[in-house]
Amino acid sequence: MDNLSQENEKKIIKLEGELRLIHHKIDTIKDNHLHHIDLRINNIYKILWFVAALSLSSLANLVISLLK
Repeated sequence: MDNLSQENEKKIIKLEGELRLIHHKIDTIKDNHLHHIDLRINNIYKILWFVAALSLSSLANLVISLLK
């Protein structure tokens, strides 16, 4: 009976270690990687707004040129 209890205790300790490792990895992803992804997405939005503004100004210039 003691042997089974010791085995179960070792397995519980192993599972607690794995749980801590998973928790650490989740914290790393949440705190570090998501911030970098957010920065990249914001840069993409800035580029898209610039391209949209450039396209609209070119279209307006074309319309003005055609109306003259």
